[in-house]
Amino acid sequence: MIRFDPERETVFGPFDLKLDGAPTKALMIFDDEIWEDYVLANAELVTQAVTNAYGRTFDNYRYIERDGERILLMSPATGAAGAVCDLELLIASGIRKIVAFGTCGRLDKNIAKNTVILPTAAFREEGTSYHYLPATDEIEADARALQICEEVFSAREIATVKGKVWTTDAVYRETAGKIAFMKERGCLAVEMELSALTAVAQYRGIDFTEFLIGEDTVDGEALPALERKNVTLFDSALEILQKL
Repeated sequence: MIRFDPERETVFGPFDLKLDGAPTKALMIFDDEIWEDYVLANAELVTQAVTNAYGRTFDNYRYIERDGERILLMSPATGAAGAVCDLELLIASGIRKIVAFGTCGRLDKNIAKNTVILPTAAFREEGTSYHYLPATDEIEADARALQICEEVFSAREIATVKGKVWTTDAVYRETAGKIAFMKERGCLAVEMELSALTAVAQYRGIDFTEFLIGEDTVDGEALPALERKNVTLFDSALEILQKL
């Protein structure tokens, strides 16, 4: 049993990475395809390696310039605990606005592959969030950020669906009974980080939102897959970030 402790003073905490240029906005890119094939491999997308005041270069960090502003791009750890460690370091380093995105498992066969899922809430079945907020079954998404996501994707004619998301630590323990339980509670998708990242964002008082790309399904396929538009997804994330 995890016992929430409201005490904010800790034995040690995240440290300031002293990132070059002191950025305040970041994308957390969980999707390997977009990170590797677009951010790192696409010569048309000009990025810079990230260094800090101590001369350290971060392999999973990049900078991109947009409208005269330096924006941090990051490939974070997978799973709630690792992703939260990455998020805490960003916040300690001055980042105040973050958009995260990655893939998820679809729980409904009537959601076509590559549909963008906009979480309204996350069902908390991971351990990390309970160290940041008192115990509840769900954690709500930021309503203003959700509206921004809806507007941006609608303008770009990207298919979206809104609903709850199930966050779990145990990807190989998604039993038929558990899936049915989550579907009954309105969950459209399953992934591994959202509830924890949302809890940290609320605890630290930063602007945060996440959208998900529907990937594998546990419910069969009822519709043909949609085209995966990686450049549009990346540009949409940047636009959402600028509007947060």
